[in-house]
Amino acid sequence: MADKKEKKAKKSKKPKVKKKGGFGFKGRLFFIALVLMSITFLPTTMLLFFGMLPSLVAFFVNARGMSARASTISAMNLAGCVPFVFKLWDTGNDFEASIDILTNTQTLMVIYTAAAFGYMIDWVVTGLVSSYMYQKGVLRMKAIRKRQEVLVGLWGEGLSGTRNDKS
Repeated sequence: MADKKEKKAKKSKKPKVKKKGGFGFKGRLFFIALVLMSITFLPTTMLLFFGMLPSLVAFFVNARGMSARASTISAMNLAGCVPFVFKLWDTGNDFEASIDILTNTQTLMVIYTAAAFGYMIDWVVTGLVSSYMYQKGVLRMKAIRKRQEVLVGLWGEGLSGTRNDKS
């Protein structure tokens, strides 16, 4: 009898772990609203779907989920799509206007070139930041070595952590 109570006590001491993944109530509500809005504004949805394909690729190629690269590409891609969405809304937001915009090669060139600028911005900024961080690390290493030389001068060679014994 006492063994059963001890086993129950041990089981109850384990912390409960929440399941990761899935949507909460707000996520489900947002998804339902998104689907309803997409159906309501189907020509706009179609234009944005084909226009934002580079962003979808950037999100799915990245294994870590949301990254700076994906958000940079998405922002520039959306900036390329917005003028054509306004043009679609101005002409009546119907399927014919949406297909006319999508079949125009200049439209797709503008939208996809904007996404390419997102890639270029990411490439340039990544290079600049990594170069800056490398130089900052080199200067920090030099400062540490200089400080170490001062401390060795004050306290002796044993402070440096290197052994000069020949034993």
